[in-house]
Amino acid sequence: MSSSEGEAHVETRTGAHTETHSGTHILLVRHPETEANVSGRFVGRGSSPYTAKGLQQLGQTAASIAAFAPDAIWTSPLDRTVELAEKAAGMLGLTAHADERLAEIDFGKAEGMTLGEAASAGFLLNYWDIVEPVAPGGESRLQLGRRVAECVDRLIEQSPCERIAIVTHGGVLRFALAHLLGLRSDDIWAFHVKNAQLAHVQVRDGSGMLERYWTE
Repeated sequence: MSSSEGEAHVETRTGAHTETHSGTHILLVRHPETEANVSGRFVGRGSSPYTAKGLQQLGQTAASIAAFAPDAIWTSPLDRTVELAEKAAGMLGLTAHADERLAEIDFGKAEGMTLGEAASAGFLLNYWDIVEPVAPGGESRLQLGRRVAECVDRLIEQSPCERIAIVTHGGVLRFALAHLLGLRSDDIWAFHVKNAQLAHVQVRDGSGMLERYWTE
């Protein structure tokens, strides 16, 4: 896996798909289920292994990414996304590229805690204020949204007529969808983002259209 922070490098394949398409096709993918997802722990930049269900989703979702026939696969640098991205890339003879801007939000002092444990420690998770950090020492929704939009825009700029798969996290997927579809930042809560969620967006002439939204 190669990595990038800032400027993106995109690896492409010729002849990978034969359909005629215009604009850029983006496949946004959330990682499979992890133990932290089941236990309700806030794991942003840390690691959490897949559950048995997550391991099953791993193969199914990698196959869905391969069926999308992307020219390039990008991923958050965190283990729970990298494993899926590399599995799909291996099916296609591609290299998965990591970008720090696709990482999950930084939960700061709440990292690894449940909601109850955070409350016992004296703070609540702040999801209603876009400017303030979600937890002490963490990122704000504004910071997350800006870096996600910057990354997605850069990939589209460099690949105006290609198919790109992005393997990431729930928060990042929500912000990427809202940005691509021209929605407000508060509209991120309109999307129910499950583990192994897939969303296909076509971007043409600066406008995004949701083609499909599903899980296997």
